[in-house]
Amino acid sequence: LMPGARFPTPWEAAAIAIAEDLGINVDRVITPWALTQSLDVLAQLEFGYRYLDVRAGWNGTGWYAHHAEVGVPVTDILHDVHTFMQEHPGEVVVMQVSHLDGFPDATQVTELLNAIDTILGEYAAGPSWAKGTAFGDLNIGEMVDSGRRLAVVFGDGDYAYESSETHLGESFAKTKIAWPPQVLRNAYADADDPNVVMKYVRGKVVTFNNSTQTGTMSKISWTLTAQAKTVLGMFEPGTQPRSLRELTERSRPAFGAFAQEVVQSGCRAGNIMSVDFGGGAGDYAVWAARAMNKMPKDSVCSMTNVVKNVESE
Repeated sequence: LMPGARFPTPWEAAAIAIAEDLGINVDRVITPWALTQSLDVLAQLEFGYRYLDVRAGWNGTGWYAHHAEVGVPVTDILHDVHTFMQEHPGEVVVMQVSHLDGFPDATQVTELLNAIDTILGEYAAGPSWAKGTAFGDLNIGEMVDSGRRLAVVFGDGDYAYESSETHLGESFAKTKIAWPPQVLRNAYADADDPNVVMKYVRGKVVTFNNSTQTGTMSKISWTLTAQAKTVLGMFEPGTQPRSLRELTERSRPAFGAFAQEVVQSGCRAGNIMSVDFGGGAGDYAVWAARAMNKMPKDSVCSMTNVVKNVESE
């Protein structure tokens, strides 16, 4: 776990308790549920993904990606993004840097922003470049023409946009290169049941397509999240999933069919679709995003909140 991190989530606490009871290394329990991608960032971008959820934590000596466990240095990710931007001059990327765990101080947060600026500043479409244009109203054509094709959202905050409380990094965020966290509104089911997640996403899709919001962007997460019972199930006999990847793969056909329904209904799944384990056979997110981008601007969404439960494979 990230040193000095926030209290563990219920599934993380369950994993720690199981490891202690069985006398095994906690990594054997946490890693299968902490891993959310199988491709590195450059490979994800090459496959077609254009949104990056970078959770940056201070481990006492430097900034590292994290999700229950400590991952690669954040600078490795920044260099991957730089390589992609350099090699693909017509592409636009949104990178969100958040979950600033490890109790970093103001100096360390500034160091992270400076690293982003040093490595990616030449591509950043930040507030100073936008000259008064709101984040949600950025024009992709102007971003491409100017070479400023990277929108960086920085800092912790209320990802559901329901609070005015100030969070770590937020006061640093509206700089020349980065936007504050409230410009990207997140919708996240926090469930391990695909039916629950799809019902939640359906409601958010309907809400988004009937919304007249301006100035911000909406991200809808099509992700399954381990719960305490999910982690406990990996040690029980039967066919329960043994990892987040297995849980995700079992649900992929149902999520793919749901994505087709969204597209066929003339709907858009927010400004951003966030998924785990993108890439490879059966990937529906890139296909769906490209199909939605081709829809007429005046397309009318016919989807309703009525949903049929499906069985995951």
